[in-house]
Amino acid sequence: MLMPVRNRIFWLAAALMVATSAGAASAQSDKPSAFDPSFGSRTDKPDGSAAMTIGRRLPMAWETKVGTDVSLAAPEGTAASENLSRGAAPDRSSGSVWGNLTVPVLRPLGIDKTSVEARLDAGKDEGKLGATLSRSMPITQDLSVTLQNNYSVTRSLAGGTIATPGIPPVANVPAGIVGPSVPIWAADESVRFNVNPSGTTFSAGAVSSTVDAQWHNKLSIEQTLVGPLKVTTSVEDAGRAASNKSITAGFKRVW
Repeated sequence: MLMPVRNRIFWLAAALMVATSAGAASAQSDKPSAFDPSFGSRTDKPDGSAAMTIGRRLPMAWETKVGTDVSLAAPEGTAASENLSRGAAPDRSSGSVWGNLTVPVLRPLGIDKTSVEARLDAGKDEGKLGATLSRSMPITQDLSVTLQNNYSVTRSLAGGTIATPGIPPVANVPAGIVGPSVPIWAADESVRFNVNPSGTTFSAGAVSSTVDAQWHNKLSIEQTLVGPLKVTTSVEDAGRAASNKSITAGFKRVW
C-alpha cells in the first residue's frame, strides 16, 4: 500500500536534509574540533506531549542551518482520568523540515540580524517561506529591547485551495476538481523588553494576514521559573469580545 502523500513528502524532505548534512559534515572535516555542527533541543509539555528540534550547521560563509521539528504526541494514559486531564493534547505525532540562512547585518537600515527560512510541513501539507528582520538595543545594564518584523507566505502542497473568508468559491468548477491553492501572506510586528536578572520578557505586537485582512494585537509575558522551566501568559485581541487568552508552560533541554 502506498504511503499518504504528506508522509512521502516528509520522508523525502528528511532524506534530502540528511544527505545535505552528511555532505556538509565531510566538507568541514578540516575545521577545528571546537566547531560542533550538530544541535538539538526538547521541550516537554504538561499534557505529556513534547516538541523536539534536531539540526546541523553547514560550513558556509553565512550562518546556514538545516533541521527538523518533531511534535511527539502524549502517550495514552493507563487510567481514564489521566487522559481526561490532558485535555486537547495532540493525538498523533507530526513533523517538518526546514532550512535557515542568516545574512550579514544591514547597518544602513538599522537592522542587526536578518534571516530567511524555508519550511516544509508534512502534517499540514504546506510549504512556507519567511524572512525576519530584527534589531536589539540595550537600555540599561539589566534591560534591553528587541524590535522584530516577520513576513511570510504560506501555500498548500496538497493541491487544494486554502479557504479564505470573504473570497467566494470559484464558480462553474465541477465537483471533484480542485483548483490551485491561494498563497497566504502574513506579517508579524513586535517589540520585546527583556529583564535579564529576573528572566522576564514582556512582548507586545500585532499580526495580520490575507485570511481576514485585519490586524490583531497580542500581548504576552514569559517568566523563567527554575532553570529551563518557563511559563508564558498571552492575550490576543485584548479588549475585544472574541479575545483569546492562554497560559502555557514548557521545560526545555538542550544537548
